[in-house]
Amino acid sequence: MKQHVYAELIGGPEDGRSFFIPAVDADLPMGEFAFPSPRDGESPCSPYACYNRRDQRPDGVWRYQYAGEHNTAP
Repeated sequence: MKQHVYAELIGGPEDGRSFFIPAVDADLPMGEFAFPSPRDGESPCSPYACYNRRDQRPDGVWRYQYAGEHNTAP
């Protein structure tokens, strides 16, 4: 059982970013997560850029699709 998997972000402000994330259950990574949206001059409580798990590439990398902005992290 893998403890971490490689993930890539598709779309939104973090498009193209890739990193390792924990595999929470049977090699399946978390279903969604969020990052603070980077904007110049915004207050610290600016919206979060949310991403949902989409699919897994043939090379094993999990892809997460941009799901819009939310005012709170999931």
